[in-house]
Amino acid sequence: MMTKAGFALITCVCFAAPFAQAEALRVLQDGVERVIWVEDGRADRSLTAPLVLALHGYTRPESAAEKATVPETLAWPDLRRLAARDGAVVLFPAAYKGQWALFDGLPNTTTPDGTAIDDEAFLLALIERFTDTGIADPNRIYITGISDGAIMTYRMICLSDTPFAAAAPLIGSAYGGHLETCTPNPPPALMHVHGTDDRVLPYEGWIFASGREVSVPEVMEHWRQLHGCTGQEGQMLENIDPDDGSRVGEMTWTGCTRNGTVTRYKVIGGGHDVPDVDAVQPGPDAQRINRDLDTMTVMWAFFQTHLRP
Repeated sequence: MMTKAGFALITCVCFAAPFAQAEALRVLQDGVERVIWVEDGRADRSLTAPLVLALHGYTRPESAAEKATVPETLAWPDLRRLAARDGAVVLFPAAYKGQWALFDGLPNTTTPDGTAIDDEAFLLALIERFTDTGIADPNRIYITGISDGAIMTYRMICLSDTPFAAAAPLIGSAYGGHLETCTPNPPPALMHVHGTDDRVLPYEGWIFASGREVSVPEVMEHWRQLHGCTGQEGQMLENIDPDDGSRVGEMTWTGCTRNGTVTRYKVIGGGHDVPDVDAVQPGPDAQRINRDLDTMTVMWAFFQTHLRP
């Protein structure tokens, strides 16, 4: 099979039951093989389902190819469990050499023969394959990403004709060059999670050689304007684990063209980790993980309340 975006199916290794064994979908894109792990939670495979793209964070190029062949390293357990429970489909694609094509000039996003990796086309073709075959509901397409995957998430939802109903970037913000031209129509709903003490992709943004990672307040203001929001409501979440050294502030914008479309979880004192109520804390000298927010469950519920109009 070849799509308009130059996406060729190589092979599909299927599994018998949800969550028993992930499905490995292998495709040829830009002349290289790409691996996508699929969790298909549909009990009835004739039904159309919500589709979620989950983009991993940066992986070192020397270990990326090996990790792409092991579903446990890319397929987030909580999302697999939720998909199996609710009859959804989640795709866990592997980035070429472990790095998404966040913007031009990144070292891992060009093949040895000089071909640029087009992750926009790759991800859009992947969605096209699942919608055209009747697996995915085109009004219920969602995307999330961690760290570099969050930056790539913003690249995808800033496309003028983005197919996503909602997005949840986690511990990563938008690339400045993309936000400058970010006018999706209609704009997806947004749920952003970020720690104020993130030392990898700082909450207040970062300037680097080839551009700028936009601060969280800037990106939230941009999304507020896209949705025409006129107010906001905030609260501190329960401090479930006082020993984790952080608190979570929830902010929801109000008066928007659609209710509940712009939400931010500010992890005050949190680092470059996704909050998780079941997190196993690192060693005594490492920054602790916030355990006050069940991020995956909250994100899943956020997705379920939004359809693409």
